[in-house]
Amino acid sequence: MSILKKISIRYQRTFKQFFLFSLMLIMQFCTGPSERHEIIDPAVVSTDNIITKRNLSPLHKAFLARFLPEIHIANNKILLIRNNMLDLQDAVKDDDKFDDTNLQELNRVLKIYRLDPLTESPLPTSEKIEDAIQELLRRVDIIPVQLVMAQAIIESGWGNSDFAKHGNNYFGVHCYTEGCGIKPAGNDSADFYVKTYSSEMAGIEDYLWILNTGHAYRGLRQTRFELRDDNKPIDAIALAQGLSKYSVKGEEYVNMVSNIIRNYLPENTDELLAGKIE
Repeated sequence: MSILKKISIRYQRTFKQFFLFSLMLIMQFCTGPSERHEIIDPAVVSTDNIITKRNLSPLHKAFLARFLPEIHIANNKILLIRNNMLDLQDAVKDDDKFDDTNLQELNRVLKIYRLDPLTESPLPTSEKIEDAIQELLRRVDIIPVQLVMAQAIIESGWGNSDFAKHGNNYFGVHCYTEGCGIKPAGNDSADFYVKTYSSEMAGIEDYLWILNTGHAYRGLRQTRFELRDDNKPIDAIALAQGLSKYSVKGEEYVNMVSNIIRNYLPENTDELLAGKIE
């Protein structure tokens, strides 16, 4: 076999792998509002495969390698709930399939995502159930991994803050009940605490819940809904525009998040997490 033919076959295989991987991403993160999502477990990320526009120290790369898969796992948990809600949406179309148990499950998730539950007796009309599910699906959705990572970098100083190390709080989340967190050092007059969590995952999940339910982030969720409705990727930079109320810095904070995404995170984050980097 000639060298040129071998090269041709190799590129054909590479293209096929790229096509299949792209299709996998579309199925997981770029599906339309009523499509099921494939749940893909994250791969172990190697620091050797992390390439960014700006040079990173080994410690910064190690933080990315450890934290990126955790974010992906947290998003997968949301996708599982979303798929379940889509199943309930299908069941509504068949009155014989949507029952009291379905309604109880729907109400449970509605409460979690800070939406009013439906009355359980008598059973609500199909129209009311469908409206509730549609409203819920605007909230039960992923936050792009790169956006989450960028905020973790900013709010925790690349994982080096005391709040991250001792409270698993990588996102600067506040709470207001005594004992709920750590008092900010050097600010005795502060009327808040920095919330503490039992694990890193608990902290990530709470942060995702805040973005998915908070009144201040309706614009972020609307952008995500429109992208999903158009079968477009859930773009981190686009959603970052909805974070002006996350910090007192306002639009400057949005620019900070966008700058981190563009310069300090790998463009091939999804490929890294899928284990497609050789």
